[in-house]
Amino acid sequence: MLEAGLIELGDVGYDKLTIRSVAQRAGVTHTTAYSYFTSKAHLVCELYWRQMHSLPVPETASDASFVDRVRSAVEAPAALLDANPSLARSIFASILSDEADVRRLRGAVAKVMLDRLRTALGPFGDPDLVDVLFMAYSGALMFAGTGSQHFLDVVPRMELLARRLDPG
Repeated sequence: MLEAGLIELGDVGYDKLTIRSVAQRAGVTHTTAYSYFTSKAHLVCELYWRQMHSLPVPETASDASFVDRVRSAVEAPAALLDANPSLARSIFASILSDEADVRRLRGAVAKVMLDRLRTALGPFGDPDLVDVLFMAYSGALMFAGTGSQHFLDVVPRMELLARRLDPG
């Protein structure tokens, strides 16, 4: 279902995506599809969470600078969204949904990103600093999600912020 959803999303876009069309592409009944996904927002958020969850853990050398550590946390997620514009547009159309399944996945995606930041920051991982970086990154993604900038432009913006916040 997820693979069919990603293909269907690329072919028709979020506005025309339906659970029925994904089910048809996957070769299952719409009833079966709805037993897995309550809505297209749920399907898209599940796709996003799984892709975020599959990103490699950020690796940083023990002597890496604070800026390098921030970059290692945000580069892969930004590249993921930049590489798949149809998924990226769909995420920002669906992730703010108030559906229970979407809220759960929104929290799971946030946890993945917070874990990436904590891992990458290592000894600089003060909880308040992690929180500020997470909020800045989330806002930058929303800005990119509106088409105001490219997702890869988020990385140098986060580096600039990291230079300003550098505790070292």
